[in-house]
Amino acid sequence: MQFFPVEYSSLSAKALLESVIINYDIDSNSSITFLKRGFNDTYLISGNELLNNAEYGLNEKEGPNSGAKKYILRVYKYNWRSFESIETELKLLNHLKDNSVSVSYPIKDKEAKFIQTIQAPEGIRYAVLFSFAEGIPLRKLSAEQSFLLGAETGKIHSLTKNRSFGATAHNYDIETQFENTLSILKPVLINHTEQYNYLVQLKADFITTFSSIDKTELRTGICHGDLQAENFHITLDDQFTFFDFDFFGTGYLAYDIGVFMWYDHKNKTPEIITAFLKGYQTRGKLSPTEIKLIPYFSTLRALFQMTLFCKTHDGKQLPLWPAQQVADFVKKVNNWQNDHKK
Repeated sequence: MQFFPVEYSSLSAKALLESVIINYDIDSNSSITFLKRGFNDTYLISGNELLNNAEYGLNEKEGPNSGAKKYILRVYKYNWRSFESIETELKLLNHLKDNSVSVSYPIKDKEAKFIQTIQAPEGIRYAVLFSFAEGIPLRKLSAEQSFLLGAETGKIHSLTKNRSFGATAHNYDIETQFENTLSILKPVLINHTEQYNYLVQLKADFITTFSSIDKTELRTGICHGDLQAENFHITLDDQFTFFDFDFFGTGYLAYDIGVFMWYDHKNKTPEIITAFLKGYQTRGKLSPTEIKLIPYFSTLRALFQMTLFCKTHDGKQLPLWPAQQVADFVKKVNNWQNDHKK
């Protein structure tokens, strides 16, 4: 009997755990918990049977078996990332770890390999075991915490400025991003010509703006690409650990600051933003041009986010993102751009 083709399978958590125990030097009594399904499938591997934290099955406070070793298993979605770009991501993480940046880093298996290959029903999927990022997610930062986060972000950029580690997952070049956005959103916005025409004009405005500046005032390198509260943990003593570099890519380093500004921006007070920028600049000064263009990078992030959702929610693997919702998102971007024009 021939099996029906599959676009995106849910792998057996039990089989994944058995594979991890066989291939890695970890506790044979470890347990596995499926945490999140998205662009990747994320699992918690732990020797601790008492999973209390609502977000990650943990409790940061002292408790039974609190010292158990924990890991994160990421299983990349089929055709989402190339083997080469995953290798580059892991090189980047090891580079940051070796330079005292607190990141979730890859764990070698018994054969000193970082990447596992899984023959899933839909095709080859890759898996990597990562160290666990201690602490908890914190969506609302204090000014002091925002300062520390800025400083750590600046440290990452100081280590990735003008660097290349191989093939990256994304290219945050202005023209590339707009070309992707317009080509993917054109059929979605076929009945929303006002919003589509706005994006066409926005592209022209961006190209004009970026063509008129001194490029030497814009540092380039490797960006985290998704600097938001879901992708870092903080401990009780305000130690940040970064993880999920799935959207890492080449581009202007100020792009990451734009990402930070964009997410949950209605709840980020001027005090929080100022503290982040001050902390960031303890690792290197931002040029006046970079500061001026941060809101533009926030817009670019919003377009990337919208484009990615529409590309993946294509009506085949995932349900379509409603056209009206896309049009409303374009209006949101328009409002942001108008509010931050200088």
